[in-house]
Amino acid sequence: MTKYTKTYYEHVDETVYKQVMDNGLQVYIIDKSGYNKKFATYTTKYGSTDNHFKSGDKVYNVPDGIAHFLEHKMFDKESGDVFTKFSEMGASANAFTSVDRTSYLFSATENFEENLTLLMNMVEIPYFTPEKVDKEIGIINEEIKMYQDNPGYRLYHETLNSMYENSPVAIDIAGTLESISEITAEHLYLCHETFYAPDNMVMILAGDFDIEATFNFIETHQNKRPTTTPSNIERFLPEEPYGVSRYNQELQLQVTTPKVMLGFKSLPDDADSHLRSKRDAAMLFALDMVFGEQSSYYEDLLERGIIDDSFNFSYQEDNLVRHTLMAVETEHPETFTQEIIRIIKEVKDSDFFSEKRLQSQKRELLGDYLTSLNSPEYVANQFTKYLFDGADLYEVPDLINSISLDDLKEFFNNSIDEMNVSSVIVKPHD
Repeated sequence: MTKYTKTYYEHVDETVYKQVMDNGLQVYIIDKSGYNKKFATYTTKYGSTDNHFKSGDKVYNVPDGIAHFLEHKMFDKESGDVFTKFSEMGASANAFTSVDRTSYLFSATENFEENLTLLMNMVEIPYFTPEKVDKEIGIINEEIKMYQDNPGYRLYHETLNSMYENSPVAIDIAGTLESISEITAEHLYLCHETFYAPDNMVMILAGDFDIEATFNFIETHQNKRPTTTPSNIERFLPEEPYGVSRYNQELQLQVTTPKVMLGFKSLPDDADSHLRSKRDAAMLFALDMVFGEQSSYYEDLLERGIIDDSFNFSYQEDNLVRHTLMAVETEHPETFTQEIIRIIKEVKDSDFFSEKRLQSQKRELLGDYLTSLNSPEYVANQFTKYLFDGADLYEVPDLINSISLDDLKEFFNNSIDEMNVSSVIVKPHD
């Protein structure tokens, strides 16, 4: 009896199969018939912000950076480095940790089942010793020190720290030298047992598969695992005030030209995942209209020497963060800040947004989206991202088409508060 379900998305001609294993693991297969390369991700809903949680009847506070530390250690087994084993079987493997998830992945054109077994065993079977933990502390400490000397990295993280007062999203994913030194093998086993439970994880496969045989292969593997109880995780996040933590901050690092980043903070609200996704796309359109290379504001700032081609902007929104960032290298960081705030006020007080430009942006974004669906890597990673936020990657076209000019104005006006902004400047050493 078939246990999986099938969903066909006619507007993009994509088919997704899903099966929930008996232990709670969700497995999705995104059918890419005719593709030679296969791609797999194995992801846990466990990120850098999960440092205060309840599991069972106990509450835990663990050191910052432990999710990233755990990601590093999962490749290190008693039998050796798993990276090497992937390579020997013709696969390219990697992993990453973000604020809300840790993902392990590989791509391969051969030996897929062997590589998938290796991936599952690597992620599911922990192996930590005090000696190996101490060694990893030294490795990650060097990584942290290296990033502390990187001006772009420091600029970004200092901006987050200037915006957010209590939220763990401002914590460096790698942790700090102090927090990393506190991590023990016991911490790692605790967090693995808690967050790497099957019902807290998702597996995504993208490529040309025998659907039923692949599900059966994964099911057979999962059924051999020890029986687990439901994860039942309760996460605790501190309350975050609306105002920014610091309005202005200056650093001195090895740079030749000052760098400045502005962070406009807007707290996550009670919007559902559909509205968050819509607002995210609409803000991309709005910011591009105001500050993109085709805008008159961009040309004016460029001609006056206030910005150069390093100028960039972004909007990020999920269930943990909601903010707008703007950055540039400039000899006039204070003027840059003043001009950006002036432009925002001017746009809010006018009918700036254009229907013609909006339709052009929609066509461009939809074209990029459809092209990206040809990449198994993109599909698997983005499908996971949308899934964890309660949305659907394949609903993006409908979402984009639903955005109106009124949406742009409303979201721009409500998502950027020119009075709630942090400015961080990196200047050359005196």
